[in-house]
Amino acid sequence: MNEFLTWEVLLTFTGLVTTTYMVTEFTKEIPLIKKMPTKYWSYIIALVLLFAVNLVTGSFKYEDIVLYLLNAIPVSLSANGLNNFNNGKKKEEAGVQIEEGIGDDSEIIEEDV
Repeated sequence: MNEFLTWEVLLTFTGLVTTTYMVTEFTKEIPLIKKMPTKYWSYIIALVLLFAVNLVTGSFKYEDIVLYLLNAIPVSLSANGLNNFNNGKKKEEAGVQIEEGIGDDSEIIEEDV
């Protein structure tokens, strides 16, 4: 595999969701962006990617702008779902660790999850 990410990959739903998730996770801690709810930031990223892919591949049409706006919603929601799934796993693991400490003399340290 010579290239990890191509325009052809971004033409697929899975490619857009994965890329939206990666860019969102990588940029969401930037101070200006941190003030915005992550779900809206991921929507903006999905929308920019949809516009970029269609412009670069030559399939951009002005009459499709409404479709780009609408298609960015399921891409963003799916990317957010990946994040919720991953965070849910971490919370479950943290819950098990806390439960294991109950009843013995070990000190339980609470962490922000």
